[in-house]
Amino acid sequence: MKRVVIIGAGLAGLGTAYALQQRQEKHTVTVLERENRPGGLCRTVRQEDFLFDQTGHLLHFQTEQFRQFVWQKLSDGLVERRRNSWVYSHNVYTRYPFQANLYGLPPEVVTECLYGYCEAVFRPRAMQIESFENWILAYLGPGIARHFMVPYNTKLYRRHPSQLTPDCAGRFIPKPDPLQVIRGAVSDNSENLGYNSTFFYPKQGGIETLIKVIAQDLSGLRLRQEVQTIDLKNRKVLTASGEMFDFDLLVSTVPLSELVRMLSDAPQRVRTAAEWLEHVSVLNVNLGIRGDIGDRHWIYVPEERFIFYRIGFAHNFADRMAPPGCSSIYTEVSYTPDDPPDVNKTVQRVISDLVAMKVISSKEAVISRLVIDIPYAYVIFNHRRKEALGIIRSFLTERGIFSIGRFGRWEYNSMEDAFMDGMATGADLGVRIGHREAN
Repeated sequence: MKRVVIIGAGLAGLGTAYALQQRQEKHTVTVLERENRPGGLCRTVRQEDFLFDQTGHLLHFQTEQFRQFVWQKLSDGLVERRRNSWVYSHNVYTRYPFQANLYGLPPEVVTECLYGYCEAVFRPRAMQIESFENWILAYLGPGIARHFMVPYNTKLYRRHPSQLTPDCAGRFIPKPDPLQVIRGAVSDNSENLGYNSTFFYPKQGGIETLIKVIAQDLSGLRLRQEVQTIDLKNRKVLTASGEMFDFDLLVSTVPLSELVRMLSDAPQRVRTAAEWLEHVSVLNVNLGIRGDIGDRHWIYVPEERFIFYRIGFAHNFADRMAPPGCSSIYTEVSYTPDDPPDVNKTVQRVISDLVAMKVISSKEAVISRLVIDIPYAYVIFNHRRKEALGIIRSFLTERGIFSIGRFGRWEYNSMEDAFMDGMATGADLGVRIGHREAN
C-alpha cells in the first residue's frame, strides 16, 4: 500500500487528491492543511453581510476538462459575465487593455503611444529580448511602456521591468495586432481582448463555494496540520501538532522556498538556490460601500500617486456579494516581504485615493472594512529564477517529491492552471503506483 502525502489543500493540492481518489490502485492519500479549512488563497470571508474573497478569483475555462468538471460540481450555480475592466491614468478612464484602447487619453499621449507602437512593430527589431522591459519595448513601443506597462509592473512587482525576465509576459498580457491598436486609438472600441474577456463566478457564497464542493468529496483531508519538518531519509513528515505522517510519495503545494526550509537534510546548494527565489506580498484592503458605485468589474491603476495597482468590485461578480443597496471594493497593494506597510495608514490612504479617483463619493460611504495580508502573492521572474528552479527540482525529483501549483512551481498561473496541475500530477502518480504494484 503506497502512501501519498499532499502538503496544502489549495486548488493544486485538491486537484491532486481528487485525481488520485478516482483511481483504483492501492494507495492512501493524506492532505495536510495548516488552516482550519481548505482553499489556500481561494477563500471567502463574510463580514457584516459582505462577502470578500482574497482579491479577485475568477473562472475563465481555458480547457474543456476543467469546464466540464466545474459545471458538474456547481451545476446551475454559476453566472457568466462579459469583462467590464478599465485603466485609470491621466485623470481619465480608458478601456482595458491599455495598449488596444488609447482613445480618451490626452492627444499627446495617444500620439506618443501610437507612434512608438508603429515604430516597434514595423521597423526591424534591433534589440535582444533579455528582460521584460526589452519585451515591452519590442512588442508595444516606448510610449505604451512609459504610460502604462513600466509603471504598472513596477508598482506590482516592486522593481523595474529591466530587472525581470521576458517570462513575465506569458499568455496573460494581451498582444493586439496593428489594426486593433489603431482602431482603439481613434474610437471607443468595446472589443474585449485577452484570456479573461469573459468569466464565470459562483452565484452565491463567493469563490470558496467551488472549494467546498471539491473538498466535500475527498477523504484524507487533515486540517490544522502545519508541516514543520520533512525527513527525507526516513520518509516522514512532522507537523506542528507533533503528529508524524509516513510517505512513499510527497506532493507539495507550499511555496518552493518554504519547502526547502522544511527539508531536514537538503544540501547547501539547494538552500542557496532557494534564497534566489523572490516574490511580492499583497495587502488586500476590502471595503463595504453604502450605495451603488457602478457596474465595472476591475480597474488597473498604473500611476504612482495612487497606492494600489488594481481595484475590483466583487458585488458585480454576483448579486449576493453585498447586501441590498450596497457595493463592495477590493484593492491590492503590493509590498516586498522585508518591508511590510503600516496597515492603518494603508487603509486610510486607500480610502483617500478612492475618493480622489471618484470611485466613492466620500470616506463616509465606507461602512465595512476587512484587511487580508497575503504573504505570497506573485512570483518575481528575476534573472536567477530558472537556475534556481533547475537545482531545486532536480534534487526533489530524485527523491520522489513533486512541487506544484503557483508557488510550488514558482510561476504565474490561474486557478484553472493550479487545479489542472494537480489533476495531472495525481494522474501521473496513479500510473507510477499502478506500475509498481504490477511489478
